Amino acid sequence: MPEVVKGFLILTCIFMPLERIFSLHNQKIFRLGWATDATYFFTGHFIGRAGALVVAVTLSMMTDLLNPELQSKIASQPIWLQFLEAIVISDMAYYIAHRMLHEVPWLWQFHAVHHSIEHMDWLAAVRVHPCEQLFTQICKMMPLYWLGFTKEAFAVYALYSAAIAFLIHANITIKFGPLKWFVATPQFHHWHHSKSPKIHNKNFAVQLPLLDLLFGTLYMPTKKMPDRYGVSNSIPAGYLGQILYPFIRKIKMLNNRLKLGIDRYFRPLPVILGLSSIAISSLTVMALINHMDIPTFIASWNSQQVTVAELQQGKLKPVILIDVRSPEEYAEDRIGESPLVPLIDIEAGFGIKQVQAIARSIVKSNQPQPTIVLYCARGGRSVKAYQKLQKTNLKLAFLSGGITAWREAVPAKQDAEILAPITRSLPETVRSN
Repeated sequence: MPEVVKGFLILTCIFMPLERIFSLHNQKIFRLGWATDATYFFTGHFIGRAGALVVAVTLSMMTDLLNPELQSKIASQPIWLQFLEAIVISDMAYYIAHRMLHEVPWLWQFHAVHHSIEHMDWLAAVRVHPCEQLFTQICKMMPLYWLGFTKEAFAVYALYSAAIAFLIHANITIKFGPLKWFVATPQFHHWHHSKSPKIHNKNFAVQLPLLDLLFGTLYMPTKKMPDRYGVSNSIPAGYLGQILYPFIRKIKMLNNRLKLGIDRYFRPLPVILGLSSIAISSLTVMALINHMDIPTFIASWNSQQVTVAELQQGKLKPVILIDVRSPEEYAEDRIGESPLVPLIDIEAGFGIKQVQAIARSIVKSNQPQPTIVLYCARGGRSVKAYQKLQKTNLKLAFLSGGITAWREAVPAKQDAEILAPITRSLPETVRSN
């Protein structure tokens, strides 16, 4: 929450003075609907992150469609070149998605919420229905993830994309000269919000006006600006009413059609999108609770885990505890005499051999194979280590909650007492390493 609050305050300090000094229309700062749009700002922050996670998780499950060679070539380019390519690719995808939002009737019900704004300013940019936000986010980001753009390029593009979004909605009358053909401006985008139906089906790009010039949808007169914004639809003014608007309107339309015996027009996608939003939000919350990113949290479902209580009760024995944290963390505290094999070494490959060597050093004939119990601070890194070690044919588990959960139940001075019945002693050479 501090991150999104900080962003809101920074944008307020930038755009409020600009809109007072270079105002296009004479309107109040706290105009009608300001509180509703502020609500969209905070909720949209988390919905945007959920959209990015959906893309990442989807591609992680579709590895056959990825081209590592192409991704490597893209990632090896300079950041500035990746940034320019991202603008063109992402805005082309957005242009197509945006036209669909206008031309497909049931999609328009979601997009109409954004067009319901009647007083344009920087905060109007965030009045976007969650279903539309997820739809456009996926359309924009999926190609970039698939092509393998680096995290640094993503970060630069994300900042630029956000800045442009707030700029093009701002209530300012600054002229951008020839730059207006290469960067979207208020002069370009305000016409898209014009209350005239013929005009708001123009200017679909959000960053590159040249796309609209290319596809014949450009409208950007030089000496005038629209004076009325909004739509003819009667859309609720409050946040909750706007969120429910497309669904209620759809239900009313369905009732009318069902009364006429025309039930073939039922389209469940809005409901599916709504349920998907809830599922994604729940998944995000559960991952945060477990201190993991989404892919790692999903991977933990297919990983054997053991709790501190189960270890204390001897439900899993014999075991070998292995710490996968950093050497600095290991030096501060560790569970008993458990050896250190950092996750970074396991991911590099030679750490896998170290784990195998540790297991071999204590395997004795006519005795059950020990279980390697991996642990980190809270569980995320041990799950990643578990995934890397799965092909070794070792018996593996990760400690749920990591050393944090262990220390909540077991003081350091009691480690030896608790571990003695369930662990096998390691050779001195292994412990020293």
